[in-house]
Amino acid sequence: MPGPLLTVNIAEATRRGFWTGPILIVGHAIAELAVVLALALGLSALLASETAMTIIGLLGGVALVFMGSAMLYDIMRGKIKFDPDQPGTGSGLLVGKGITASLSNPYWFFWWATVGSAFLSDSLVHGWIGPVVFYFGHIMSDLVWYSFVSSMIAGGKKLLTGKPFYILLTICALFLLFIGFRFMVEAL
Repeated sequence: MPGPLLTVNIAEATRRGFWTGPILIVGHAIAELAVVLALALGLSALLASETAMTIIGLLGGVALVFMGSAMLYDIMRGKIKFDPDQPGTGSGLLVGKGITASLSNPYWFFWWATVGSAFLSDSLVHGWIGPVVFYFGHIMSDLVWYSFVSSMIAGGKKLLTGKPFYILLTICALFLLFIGFRFMVEAL
C-alpha cells in the first residue's frame, strides 16, 4: 500500500541510492517492535479505540503535512538540487524518518491493532518463538520490498535529471500532503 514510508523511500533514494530502503526499514523495525511489544502487553484494545485513532490520525496528519510542506518548500526555494553524487540525509536522520513515517500513519496502527494483532495471537501457538519468527519474517518482507524500490530508483536516477527529478519529488511531497490532510479529516 503506498503510504508515507514508500514516499520517503522514493524521495530519499534519488539522492542516497540503494541504502535508503534498508536504513529506513531500521527505523520502521524499531517502530514495529514498539507496537508489537505494546500489543503483547495487551494494548490492542487501546490502540483500536476511537479516541486513540483520533489522536493518532491528527498527530500523524500534522507530521505528514509538515514533511510534505518542507519538501515542497525546499523544491520551490531551489534547496534541492539533483546531483547523483550529492549525499542524502545522514543515516541517523533516515532512521528517524523511518520511525516518523511509520508512526505518522494511522492505518499502520489500525493494521497492527487488527490484522497484525490477529497474526501475532496466532503465532503464540508456537510459544515465544512464534511472535519472534512472525516479527522477523514481517521485517524481512519490508526490507526486501523497500530495498527493491530504492535499488530501482537508484538504478534509474540517471533518467531523473532535470525536470523529471523535480516532478517526482513534487509528486511525493503532494502525496504526503494529501495523506496528511486526509488523516486529519478522517480523525475529526
